[in-house]
Amino acid sequence: MADVVAIVDDLGVDRFVVTGRSGGGPHALAVAARLPDRVIRAECASGGAPRDAEGLDWYAGMDAANVEEYGWAEEGEEVLQRQLERWRAADLAHFHEDPAKLPPDEVQWAEADRQVLAIPAIQRMLVEMLREAYRSGVWGWVDDDLAFLRPWGFDLAEIRVPVKIRYGQADVLVPAAHGAWLAKHVPEAAVIVSETGHLADPDARLAALRELLAPDSPPTKTAPGQ
Repeated sequence: MADVVAIVDDLGVDRFVVTGRSGGGPHALAVAARLPDRVIRAECASGGAPRDAEGLDWYAGMDAANVEEYGWAEEGEEVLQRQLERWRAADLAHFHEDPAKLPPDEVQWAEADRQVLAIPAIQRMLVEMLREAYRSGVWGWVDDDLAFLRPWGFDLAEIRVPVKIRYGQADVLVPAAHGAWLAKHVPEAAVIVSETGHLADPDARLAALRELLAPDSPPTKTAPGQ
């Protein structure tokens, strides 16, 4: 949390909005919980629930590739690092053969996600992101996976700022049950449930960010399945 404070202080920002997608979702919730005097409102989009979440089958509905990856993490840092290095090597070999295309993906994406992945701009962004991420190795990836399996270090009940929880019913990386669990346990959360998957259509995501930043944006509560 000290890192976040140092960054916003250096930027001269007193109060701010925080959002996190996917693995960034829990981090956004942590900032909301621990910096209530600085955070105006927060958003967790397609973010996972704690590994020890009571009453949640954490792996239920999750794609086999994701289950395998977290299984390595459950076995420990050494196993996880070795397996992710193998994935990294295969992807870098693919980029060497065809620098402009994403490597093959074993994830059984929902149709909504396949439509997002078919957008050329999204493909270019993901290729650039992966090549940059792999440039310095896999240790950041390792740290992320291990962090998701450990206690978060804060209680969701601590959150006192407005929070939006967004999740898709067809998400196979972070199943909808995770979003539903967070919606139940984040105090007074505004919940937006869609029929989408894990990935965000660029136009829809831009609209969501504008809504989040609007100073007079009222909370929105949408029933699951709507």
